[in-house]
Amino acid sequence: ETGEDEGLITLWHYDASDRITHRTVNGDPAEQWQYDEHGWLTTLSHTSEGHRVSVHYGYDDKGRLTGERQTVENPETGELLWHHETGHAYNEQGLANRVTPDSLPPVEWLTYGSGYLAGMKLGGTPLVEYTRDRLHRETVRSFG
Repeated sequence: ETGEDEGLITLWHYDASDRITHRTVNGDPAEQWQYDEHGWLTTLSHTSEGHRVSVHYGYDDKGRLTGERQTVENPETGELLWHHETGHAYNEQGLANRVTPDSLPPVEWLTYGSGYLAGMKLGGTPLVEYTRDRLHRETVRSFG
């Protein structure tokens, strides 16, 4: 697939499964996408200000996102210059209920029933709580 804008020629490249694999602008590499054997996106990368910037994704056996790792590397040496990791967790129903950023307190979604939001916490401290009626309509919202 080709696009042209402001004199830039962008080419989008796809694999046999019709998944995007990479993009070039005026013949230079722009972004790359990589997938695992399930077809799940595992890495997205590009070069920014001369550095390789990547986001790596991990999944559980059900295909749910369990972690993402952002990295910045020197493209010539492969030296890791910066990274940040975020973990994702799910409740018994398989609904996302917790995100844990690197070196920061976890953010939790408190739910009931089939996933109705009852509140949120940051590191055990309530941020917001919702009271709902029988039809799950919000009746009261409290902060902190």
